[in-house]
Amino acid sequence: MARKRQADQEKIRKILEKRGYKNGEPPRGYEVHHIKPLAEGGKDTPKNLRVIKKTKHKQIHSNRKKRGKI
Repeated sequence: MARKRQADQEKIRKILEKRGYKNGEPPRGYEVHHIKPLAEGGKDTPKNLRVIKKTKHKQIHSNRKKRGKI
């Protein structure tokens, strides 16, 4: 069985710093979301990362789970 790909936190931090996020971290109540999940071949690139509200992030993953995508 293949190992689950992990996000490169250092790479993500640098991307967020370039976008102007203090200390390379999203503000309180927000999280980093991969548009194309790592498990589906997505990467830690600026084009594939979005900062979204935690509640929205949870909803996205809940919907994906219901559809059998996770």
